[in-house]
Order: sequence, then structure tokens, then C-alpha cells
Amino acid sequence: MRNKVIINRQSIVLPWMISYIVILLLPVAIGLLLYVESNRTLKEEIQQANDSLLKQVREVMDNQFKAMEQLNFEMTWNVNMQELLYSNKYDAYPKEYRYDLYQIARSLSLYQTSYPLIDSFYVYLNKDQSVILPATVRTSSFAYDTLHKSEAFSYTSWQSTLNRSNFKGFIPMYRIGSENKLLKTVAYISTYPMEHNNPVATNVIMVDQSRILGAIQNMEIFNKGHVLILNEENQILASNSTDTLPSGFPFEELARSTQFYYTGSNGEKYEVFNIQSPRSKLKYVSIMPSVIYWQKAAHVRNLTYISMAISLLGGGILTYIFLRRNYHPVRRLVHAFSMKQNNTSHQRFNEFHFIQEAVDRTLIEVADSKTKMEQQRRIVRSHFIEKLLKGKLNSQIPIHEALTTFEMKLDRRDYAVMLFVVDKSETFTERITHLSEEESWKFLQFIVMNVVEELLAGQHRGYAAEIDDTLTCLVNLTTDNERSSKEELLRIAEEAQAFLSATYNIHLTIAISSIHEQLADVPQAFLEALDSMAFKMVMGGREILAYDDLQTNVISETNTGYDYPQQVEQQFLYTLKLGELAEAQQILSDIMHRNFECRDISVSLAKCLMLGLITTMMKSISETGDIQESFFIRNPQLIDRLLGSKTVQDMQKQLNDMLAQVCTYTAAKRQITISQTRQKAMQQLVEEVSTFIEHNYTDANLNVTMIGSHFDRKATYLSKLFKDYAGEGLLDRINKVRINKSKQLLRQQEQSVGDAAYGVGFNDINAFIRVFKKVEGITPGKYKELIDK
Repeated sequence: MRNKVIINRQSIVLPWMISYIVILLLPVAIGLLLYVESNRTLKEEIQQANDSLLKQVREVMDNQFKAMEQLNFEMTWNVNMQELLYSNKYDAYPKEYRYDLYQIARSLSLYQTSYPLIDSFYVYLNKDQSVILPATVRTSSFAYDTLHKSEAFSYTSWQSTLNRSNFKGFIPMYRIGSENKLLKTVAYISTYPMEHNNPVATNVIMVDQSRILGAIQNMEIFNKGHVLILNEENQILASNSTDTLPSGFPFEELARSTQFYYTGSNGEKYEVFNIQSPRSKLKYVSIMPSVIYWQKAAHVRNLTYISMAISLLGGGILTYIFLRRNYHPVRRLVHAFSMKQNNTSHQRFNEFHFIQEAVDRTLIEVADSKTKMEQQRRIVRSHFIEKLLKGKLNSQIPIHEALTTFEMKLDRRDYAVMLFVVDKSETFTERITHLSEEESWKFLQFIVMNVVEELLAGQHRGYAAEIDDTLTCLVNLTTDNERSSKEELLRIAEEAQAFLSATYNIHLTIAISSIHEQLADVPQAFLEALDSMAFKMVMGGREILAYDDLQTNVISETNTGYDYPQQVEQQFLYTLKLGELAEAQQILSDIMHRNFECRDISVSLAKCLMLGLITTMMKSISETGDIQESFFIRNPQLIDRLLGSKTVQDMQKQLNDMLAQVCTYTAAKRQITISQTRQKAMQQLVEEVSTFIEHNYTDANLNVTMIGSHFDRKATYLSKLFKDYAGEGLLDRINKVRINKSKQLLRQQEQSVGDAAYGVGFNDINAFIRVFKKVEGITPGKYKELIDK
């Protein structure tokens, strides 16, 4: 036999050996795959890490540049600055010009305190070649000498930079620091609207490059690579290296790709990453030597070679050991079965096939015999259980002998009866169409009885039978007291329901009797289970009906109901309408505690309580918005699912989910109402301001400051609110009203241009003419001539 097994080509030794060799070669193939994929994978990971770090640099620097833009906005829209640049009052009061300059310089000192991260800023006035600094005003030449004088940044370059038309952006610049040292700085240049093809003024806000680099130098990319910040013209605003980029650097690639390779003049290869700021249009660029990429790749490659060598060596040894060990029990089994075969053949065979055929023959014979015996035993035992439950046993045969005959042991202390009624099994019967209706029903009964007996067999004893088209199970429990026995029965019933529903789509209603301590009380337990099953008509299907609970509820329901007073309902309704989820959940938790933990209520009353809570939720929706928008209307199955809950915890979970949806809806409706109220208040304020202008346009002192003082608001804030809502500034509205009124005066022949100007609040006729032409496109004199014609 041993020689046959070893030499036989059909023996399992050869397939096992081939399988082990294939498994042994699998790590080698994996190693080769890792070798091929490691470079690509590590490259992608490093690219992602580098991109993430670069985004961190962008986030840090965008916040810094945002502060510069915010300071520029406040300087530009400073009321005194706007009046200095665009008001004509200096034609009448030229001496106030110098005074207003110093007032603006004083206000810039306040900005210097509010923006500590800004190193320097000033306003360049093109009109008189002067520079407004915080707390002082200087001439342009003196300002250049004290702020920027250097060979790298000449006075001419400075002038041309500040006189650029309609420019707003970041540029590199030099400035002289507090220790009289020349510092590299990033400047934000913003010019004011032009007059006569020349900028009126220019804001200059500077942050030193050392401050920018200090904010990002703790990042890994800062230490390993070359980090650049470029403006729209590809000028270097900041760099962590003193080396300048070579003249052949492909700046055009930055706009086309976020990552590309670059070879320097010395032949060294670099990885270039860049991202663009979405708000400032600056480009953040990192340049990293390619050699850094391949350090980790080489390490992984070495690990791959080592793992392949270990796999080949260890796998070869294990193949020999396991092949030898696994074949020995197979050889012994073949020898044992071959000794029992009458017809021994010398033909070649596979050991597993030989064992399988021998085992199959033996099992078929045993199964046939066992099936016949089991069928007979089940029929007779089912008849015996029926007589035992109905109290009709033959008194001539001792009970213990009958139990021994049917292999039944009823030696535990507690007894109970469970009844099972099938509520729904259409899905199950549809899957076994090859059986007749009667055979399908018997098969279903067989499954249910086996599942129940298996669940009881772990700690207890259970014997199932069919009585009058109802599946019945006699239960003999092993428990310490009556309460634990009842809980154990409920647990087994729930597990049986869940398993049969999920596995076979068989849905049951289960009735459970009370616990009895004597076998003689089993007929009484059977009657109790029948009484419990009668409640199926009231409770609906797919329930677990316990006799003790039903009797307690029948007694208690005559004297009490559920606890949900009107005061609690009103409080619950109020929190729901406000969308306060936490408070609503607390009230719901208190209601559930009072009804289910502090007292016992029946299932029917519990369902009534659930309907009451749902009604309160629907009231909150109807009083807040449209009931047709309610998810209760769109999803009626939510209520059915709630009423079909099996436990209080399931009820409370579903109610909490509904609460979250209701509060989300009511809170959103409340926010919409608040927004509409604010919009109405804004409209009323604009109307009041417009009315005030209509009534006071003849007052020469009418301006933005006077209106802000009248409405007790900050002038700039009120002007911004008015412009955001009305679409035009307060000063434009004043001028528009005055010009419209002056047109009415000019239509009268006796009114001159001067009379019309003074009549609508202008003290300066030249200012009136300029504003009139700006609004109407022609001078007031020309307008009067057209009217007279």
C-alpha cells in the first residue's frame, strides 16, 4: 500500500507538491510586483505630502496677505482720505489741506496698532508729491531717502512703481528697517482711481520677507526644498534661499501644470510643485531635488529582495515538513477503509476520492435507517405530547415509562407552554414551488419546531408538536426563580422570531404561558397559552404575548392610562417649534421614563402614547410651516414602523430620529423668519434715510456724517449698509436728489444757475456745476438753455 501511494501518479502527493510550489512562488511574484509598483506608489505619496505641505504654506501666507488687503481696504475707504482726494472743499478752503493731511496721518497711527503684523505702510499723493506716514507727512524725496534708498531700488523705480495706473497687487521691494538696515519686503500696491490719466494716490503696505519666512520655517517642505512665492508677473516675493533662479527656469510651465520635472544648468534634476492662491492670485512654488524621492524607494527595494529570499528559503523547508506531516493521516485512513472493502483493486486511485466514496456509502446507509426511525418516532411522540398537554394520558401507563420510551426528560423544576402561529410565509413558500401545498406546510412546521428545540437545547429542554394546526412546544426550564424563567422564555421567543424572519421569511406570533412548578399543571399552562394567543386579534400579528403581562395589563388598564398631561404636551410643543433638539429629547426621555420605568402600561396603551407624541410633532410642523411639507405626509411608513417596534428602546430611538428631523425643519423655518425680519428692518432704514435726504437737501451741511449722527450710527457703516441695499452710496443719493431739485428750479425762467445751486444746498457754484455735469452729462447753463428753447 505504501509503495502504491508513493509511486501512483494519481496520488494526492503530486497535487499537494504542485500547490505548495505555487504558494511558494506567490511571495516571489508579489515581490516583483512591489518592485515595479514601489517607485510609482512612493512618488505619488511624496507628491501628495508635498502638495499638502505647500497648501499649508499657502494657508499661512494667505492669512498674512489678507491682513494687508484688509488694511488697504480700510485706508482706501477712510472718510478723511476720500474727502482729501475727491472733495472740492480745498478750492474754497485751501488752508485746510495741510490740516487734513495730518489728521489722516494721525488716523494711520491707529491702523498701525490694529495691524501689528504689518511692518510699514504709507500713502503716496501724486498731486503734491508727498507721502502720508503714520503720525507724519513727508515729501516724496525725503520719504524715499528714509524708507527705500538703495542701489537695488532707485528713486526713479520707486516713482514708476507708485505711478502705475489702475494697479493692485503684490511686488517685491526693499525698505530701510529700524536699525537702518536694508530689508527685503513684500509690498501690496493699490492705486486710487485716476484723474487726468494720472493716479490720484497710491497705498503701499509692506511686510518684511523675514517675517514671512519665519511663519513657515517650521514646515518640513521649508527645510527640505526651495520654497518661492511669486506674483502674477512671476517676480519672487519671498524665498527661503538666497540663490536666485536660473534664467532658463520654465515659468510658463507653472500655469500649465501643478507638478513637473526640471533639470538645472548643473544637470541636477528637481521636482517642481506649485499651487495658486484662489484669492490673491499668488503662486506658491516648491523645488525639491529628485534624489530625495528615491531614498525611500531604495529602502523598499532592499526590503523586497530580503523578503523574497526569506520566503524562498523558509517556504522550501515548510513545504517539505507539511507535505510529509499531512500525508501520514491520509495514508492511515486509506489503509483502514481498504481493509473493510470486500473487493480490493490494484488499480491506481486518488486517496481522497477513495475515502469520499467509502464515507458516502456508509453515511447513506446510516441516514436511511435514521430517517425512517426518526419519522416514526416524531409521529408517535407528537401524539404523546398532545395528550400530555390536554391532560388525556393513559393512566395505565406510568408517565416516567412513557417519557423514557420517547427519549424525553422532564427533570427540571419549571414548566411552561409556548404556542406559535404563522402570520406570513408567502415568500418562503414561493421559493419551494416544487412541493405541494401540504408538503410545504409540513416542511415549514419542521423548520419552526427544529429551530425552537435547538434554541431551548442549550440550557433547557423543549419538545414541539402540532396540535390543531398550531405549533406547540412544552418547555422544561432550568432557572433559579420565576422572574428569570419568564425572561428566559421571552428571550428564546425573540430569538426564534428574529432568526426565522431573517433566514426563511417566516413571521410568527408567539404566546407564552405563566410558569408552573409541577408536571400536572402542564394542561393549565396549555390553556393559558391559548388564552394569550386570543389577544392576537387585539394586538395584531408578529407579537410575543405573555400571559402574565396580559393579565396585569387587563387589571391595570381599568384604573389607569398613560402619563402625558397637557402641560407636558405644551412644553414639548414649544421646544419643537423653537427647534431646540436637546431640550425636546430631554422631555421625551422624561415621558418615556414615567410611562415605562415608573409604571407598567400595556402594548395597546403604549401605541396610543406613541400616536399622541406623533400628533404633537405634527402640530409643531403645521404651526411653524406647511403641514404638506411634513415628512410624516411624505413618508407614512415611519408611523407604521414606530408602532411595530418590539422594545421601548426601539420606540425611543425612532422617536429621537423623528425629533431630529422635526427640529431641523422648525429651526430652518425660524431662521427664514428672522432673515425676513432683518430684511424688512433694512428696507425701513433705507426708506427713512431717503426721506431724511428729501427733507433736508437744501441744508448746506447735509453730508454722510450728518446723516449718521441723525440716525445714531457710524457714518461709514451707515453708508455701507445703504449702498449694499440701495446700490448707491449716500453721497451719490444726496447729489442725485439735489440735482433733480435743481432741474425743477432751472425750469423757472426767473431762476439763475446760482439761485438753483444755493437753493438745493450748494455753497460753491463751481461744485454745483461739476456735480450737475457728472450726474446729467451737461452743465446747468446748457441745460437751462435747452429748457428755454
